[in-house]
Amino acid sequence: MLVGLCFFSAACSTPPVPPEFSQAQRLDEELRGIGVSFYASQDLERFEVGLKSAKARIGAERAKFGWFRDYGPATSDLRKTLDEGEALRRRIVSLKTSKTETFRARADSLTERVAKIKRMTGFFNESAPVRMNLSQAEIKLSEADFLLKKEEYDAGSKDLAEGEFHARAAEQAIADVLSRYRDRNEIAKWRTWAQETIEESRQRGTVVFLVSKLERKITIYRAGAAIGSFDIGLGRYGLSDKLYAGDEATPEGRYKVIQKFPASDFYKALLINYPNDEDRKAFAEARRKGLIPGQAGIGGAIEIHGGGKDSLTKGCVGLENRDMDRVYDYAREGTAVTIVGFVSVENTILAEIEKLNIHD
Repeated sequence: MLVGLCFFSAACSTPPVPPEFSQAQRLDEELRGIGVSFYASQDLERFEVGLKSAKARIGAERAKFGWFRDYGPATSDLRKTLDEGEALRRRIVSLKTSKTETFRARADSLTERVAKIKRMTGFFNESAPVRMNLSQAEIKLSEADFLLKKEEYDAGSKDLAEGEFHARAAEQAIADVLSRYRDRNEIAKWRTWAQETIEESRQRGTVVFLVSKLERKITIYRAGAAIGSFDIGLGRYGLSDKLYAGDEATPEGRYKVIQKFPASDFYKALLINYPNDEDRKAFAEARRKGLIPGQAGIGGAIEIHGGGKDSLTKGCVGLENRDMDRVYDYAREGTAVTIVGFVSVENTILAEIEKLNIHD
């Protein structure tokens, strides 16, 4: 009876498997789950060797009779393995957090650049290279976001780099189109034309039209005071200064209405005297420099007409029909029409250009 009680007592006092063992097993699963095998495979291998060794020692102890089992050495090894594993986990989590933050910052920067470029595309039509590169940048940004969710940082960074390349190409295409609008000589010329036209209206008490291509506005002045302003549309290359027939650019200069058409293919229309003497000089100079196709002529038939501001013209200035009614009623043969790149150097479009931080 006494012997039985001793056996029972010994069995009841059998030491349990140390809890560090199950903790280490769970940590092993977590390390694999966060991708340690990819970032630090050798460190993970050392951790698992330690875990395997502890498992073997625990197995050896469990094979003994209960009162002979001693998990002390195995527990000591497990604690050391756990400390190493926890340090490894913290290091990889920190590394991935840093990668995510860096990746996210680049993605956010690219997202902001794409948004700015999108705003710019609303200001002009000469944007085939802009739109093509913008589309590619958006695609690469979307792919990079998807890869970030999968924690595929290297592949995502490659997509971001390609997106940044296309964003730079789109910005450069914008710079190519809008370089004239940052040229001090061009700006001074446009401002002089605008001021002279308004002053002429003030001194003579006449009506004049001032067209600002970048701001997409035609403003009516009477006796030097603005009495109406309307949105306009331009041709495919409307922001460029017209050089020859078929270039789909809108001319810049000081013109006048030479004929009114109460009905035309584009509702009502006002024909202006393009080309004038200055246009002919510019055409001859461009021809001399080889900037004009061999068979191209100087062109003509430039109008202010209705038909809608959003319909692309071949170099004319388009308005909504209701606005054209107003402009048409104010016009007379001989009414001055001045067309400039822009009027106000403080306009919001120029501010958007400067935000792109493009260097020509």
